[in-house]
Amino acid sequence: MLNCKETTELISKEADERLSLKETLTVHVHMMMCNACRNFRSNIHFLRRACQAAATIDASEDASSPGQR
Repeated sequence: MLNCKETTELISKEADERLSLKETLTVHVHMMMCNACRNFRSNIHFLRRACQAAATIDASEDASSPGQR
């Protein structure tokens, strides 16, 4: 079984790329028993969505007011 350090490394990797089936399963098994890693994964997903939303807002502002920055 993975320890928390290994799990958080895979969770971080998961934010940028697809994990292998083995990696996905081992992360999920660890998270069934570890509240801290579940919280870490939840926070990573929240931050990713927030950054994507901010980038979308920036892009729409840039498109609606060209040359005014």
